[in-house]
Amino acid sequence: MKYQQRLQVAVRERLRKLMTAPFSSAGHEVHLAVTWINSQPALTGLLEEAARAEPNMDRERFRTGLTRRGQFVWHSRTEEGRAVLIWDLMQHIAEQEADNPEIGWQTASSYSMSGRPQDSWRDFTEDILQPLFDYLSERVGAESSILHTLELYRTRIEWFDREELYTRFDADRANGEEVYNLDLQRFLFLEGDHITHAKPRSASGEADLVGELDGRDPLVCDGKIFDGSSRGKGYLVKGLHQIIKYAHDYGQHTAYLVIYNISDKLLELPTDGTPGAWPPYTELTGVRVYFIHVRVLPPTTTASKAGKATRVTLTHDELTNPDTT
Repeated sequence: MKYQQRLQVAVRERLRKLMTAPFSSAGHEVHLAVTWINSQPALTGLLEEAARAEPNMDRERFRTGLTRRGQFVWHSRTEEGRAVLIWDLMQHIAEQEADNPEIGWQTASSYSMSGRPQDSWRDFTEDILQPLFDYLSERVGAESSILHTLELYRTRIEWFDREELYTRFDADRANGEEVYNLDLQRFLFLEGDHITHAKPRSASGEADLVGELDGRDPLVCDGKIFDGSSRGKGYLVKGLHQIIKYAHDYGQHTAYLVIYNISDKLLELPTDGTPGAWPPYTELTGVRVYFIHVRVLPPTTTASKAGKATRVTLTHDELTNPDTT
């Protein structure tokens, strides 16, 4: 959770540096911003996802339109498309900057009618570059909101409600997964204001939780039991590929797999993100799936008497090929 918050602050700081850069070093500052964004997998993932919204935009027409020959208009029809146009322009400036250090303020001067180069650069960053950073900050914040709610849910179960939920699960193990999924659905609505619908129909079957289906951003969230045996690694991998299908059905590129660990084993999950950052996630076929691991088995003894727990490691190879588990 803290990682997303730090990233959101860093995005705003990069925008501030661009806006306050001297016009003479504007191209160099754009180069630094592009280099930094390319070093952040979360941001490059958002931009790759945004590129799918309007795949056939005329990017050269956009760059040509940034001149004084006519009134500038955005040719994109979505916020995602606009962000991609700006990102393409920034990469173009960064690529040219080594051979032409003045390309930054030259591009700004072609756009702005202000007489002073510094004023032109300020106008350009506010009107043209800022929407990209607003988009990235908003998307990182929205993602953080959902993850924050899921982090609270994990903490609530592990600290307070393990015994109660496990008793209900144990009373009907055949439908035990539903006990946890309905509890999660209720929590998402009451605590995070994420509207969900139980088992909506989709082309791939019935997702346990797909929220805000009538809105702009459906929340695709599925829960799977892990018991270390019959519902072991293979069951989780199949659940992962199932939720990816749900995301494709609803045109989403982000999903959340909640893992209810009812075993006494420690489950280690791979990540395509920053090592050690919570939560881990993987990206497959254009979908980023976050893993929310929840220990739901009530402890039978104190930690000091429990001994060393068995570790179960799920690898990248096992995630990409469900037939190997």
